Amino acid sequence: MGKKLFDFLGALALLVLAAPLFPLIAAWIKATSSGPVIFRQIRLGYHGMPFTMLKFRTLKDKTGRPMDRILQGDSRVTAPGRFLRKTHLDELPQLINVLLGEMSLVGPRPFELKLSEKCIQEIPLFARRLDVLPGITGLSQIYGRERHIKWGFRGVLRLDLFYIDRHCTLFDLYILFRTTETVLRGKGI
Repeated sequence: MGKKLFDFLGALALLVLAAPLFPLIAAWIKATSSGPVIFRQIRLGYHGMPFTMLKFRTLKDKTGRPMDRILQGDSRVTAPGRFLRKTHLDELPQLINVLLGEMSLVGPRPFELKLSEKCIQEIPLFARRLDVLPGITGLSQIYGRERHIKWGFRGVLRLDLFYIDRHCTLFDLYILFRTTETVLRGKGI
């Protein structure tokens, strides 16, 4: 099965399973803060084409700026946002990005536009991340946020390049299994 078909069928199945959660999450976000339910941000995608990545909004409206790092205990994170971030349910709308062909289930996580542009200029080989569709999860995500921060962009890049050079359906299944395991243990992605 080709990656595109695998992504489409996988995203469709996950959307059907998660469909009951969408109105519940939307109502919770609306009941506790003003602003849109869905957060939209321009990210750099396949072959450097910008796309709008979707997430459930977890910050108080209009408090996030490009390249802001959200730290644990950040006062801008809403009550539902803390739960959604911990459980990674804030990422569910990205299944729509997968259905639209803008993202894959597995691949390098897309960085914010300005950060991507900065990394492309400063880090050799960073642009190779754009040779594949960005993913909801990837090899660097299964190691958790702490290591992600500790390793920095170059460490993440090493894992992304390893994935890009070796990706196949079996490797994607392994990463999806490990992602599920990581989420269920309550570790960072």
